[in-house]
Amino acid sequence: MPEILPGIHVVPLSTGGAPGAANVSMNICLLVDDGKITMVDAGLPVSSAGLLAYMDEMALAPQAIRRIIITHHHIDHVGGLNEMLELSGAEVWAHADDAAVIEGTVPRAGIAPERLEAMLAAVPVEQRSAAEARLKQSRAVTPAVVDLRLVGGEELNVLGGVQLLHTPGHTAGHLCLYLPACSLLIAGDLLRMENGVICASPAGYAADAEESLASARRIVTAGFEGFVGYHGGYVVSGAGKLVSPELLPA
Repeated sequence: MPEILPGIHVVPLSTGGAPGAANVSMNICLLVDDGKITMVDAGLPVSSAGLLAYMDEMALAPQAIRRIIITHHHIDHVGGLNEMLELSGAEVWAHADDAAVIEGTVPRAGIAPERLEAMLAAVPVEQRSAAEARLKQSRAVTPAVVDLRLVGGEELNVLGGVQLLHTPGHTAGHLCLYLPACSLLIAGDLLRMENGVICASPAGYAADAEESLASARRIVTAGFEGFVGYHGGYVVSGAGKLVSPELLPA
């Protein structure tokens, strides 16, 4: 349950919502500056309990959340959004190309049957019924109003500046966040760390796999020392040496 750099918290949560559990499936970031919090993504509906437990332990009040930046509209990034909004009264920021899905005016695509089957196959048999119930719950996402529609290129004045970068492909409006003061990339689902390697998110999860890979290669060439993926691990230094060769220029 670390503050990985001053003001930058990465909260690792399992699908059951418990912080620090062995079955970690997501990393929610909290950017804390002068007592005010910018939250990056909101996890599944079951994530809120673990997130709130972490905030309580760190003496961070939900009412201090000023904005929640959504990297993209997938259910594991917006499922817990409404609960956090009720507690905080925060604004929601998202890219204009994903806003309609978040607001519910464009239907949310379901999970492809083959992907759903693969997800459940990876779960131990004795836990499968509970996993199916969680998936059913996670698909019931309540729409939320997007207060600020981003286009990419905006900069948020916290922690020395946070650049909001449009990195389409995983979804049309996928965003990454870059903090130049500490050379940290918050990658959403564009990239993930697996077995100590920073690699592209699996193509099967992307709306446009080729565009997602192009975005990943473009952002990797910009360089960064620290890395946080929404899924998988994170590092605070040396990230450039961990990038998969497939993402580097020939």
